[in-house]
Amino acid sequence: MRCLPNARIVVLDGDARSRVLVCAGLTELGLTQVVPAGSAREARQLAAERPIDLCVVDPRAIGPESRTKVFPNPFHDDATPAILVAAETSVVTLEAAAAAGYRAVIGFPVVPRLLYRRIGSILQKARRTARNAG
Repeated sequence: MRCLPNARIVVLDGDARSRVLVCAGLTELGLTQVVPAGSAREARQLAAERPIDLCVVDPRAIGPESRTKVFPNPFHDDATPAILVAAETSVVTLEAAAAAGYRAVIGFPVVPRLLYRRIGSILQKARRTARNAG
């Protein structure tokens, strides 16, 4: 996946240990621009400094009640794709995540190789769409 090595990925997770582990796992798989963020405000600030290609959102960064409710993609307004990390990946969760602006859902705990594949498929689809539109 040629689009992956230089993609700027933000890992938005309120749990510092989990955030470090996910970033390290993605870096070990070859991503060179994985940036951690502890809050949605911090992630948006990173995006303002330099555009991001995709955001991985663990709801713990949004608030404690977020484990039972799907919150909107913090980047939904600017069309930055996001992947939601969810405690469960039921059809109801998938539908709620899609309605909230997420492109994919992966289960918790995060398996870096699975996340890497999801990131790759989303970015490839976005590149194809942009190429066909332009």
